[in-house]
Amino acid sequence: MGRVVLGLLLLASLVYGQEWKLHIGGMHCIACTLAVKKALMGVSGVQEAKVNFKNESAMAITDEKVTLRMMQDAVAQTGYSAKPMEEK
Repeated sequence: MGRVVLGLLLLASLVYGQEWKLHIGGMHCIACTLAVKKALMGVSGVQEAKVNFKNESAMAITDEKVTLRMMQDAVAQTGYSAKPMEEK
């Protein structure tokens, strides 16, 4: 199922615009992921968000108007931090 979701996110990125991979600091449970997802989805222009507390990450599909700062500010309001994931 995870591969299906990731595939859909990739497809959505082609339709909607940008795909962001973020490291989310401070998460330790499922409730944390829900708070971060709600914050990301609250940013105007975010079409989809997926959050994983085990690897402290988030993926967001956005239109081109969304900036990193907009998402970081939204996540910070929930008490967590967001930084771009480094590509390996």
